Amino acid sequence: MPTFYLHISDSKEAEVEINAENAHTAMNDGLNALSTFACRSFPPPDNVSITVLDQQRRMVGRMRFSFDIEYAAAVVI
Repeated sequence: MPTFYLHISDSKEAEVEINAENAHTAMNDGLNALSTFACRSFPPPDNVSITVLDQQRRMVGRMRFSFDIEYAAAVVI
């Protein structure tokens, strides 16, 4: 099974090696990892991203999570 890498970036950098059937499966694994990370520390930190790299460390794709809250002008906080 091909090797892919999930390069995880928030305020720190980390990389995890995974085995996946193809690039599409690797991207799905990256999305699952991003969702799991976001749910554990909700709301997640700013600028969380996972970049999926192939065996030659070429970018397959990147996903980011953003969390945005907007209050109406009439609401006093």
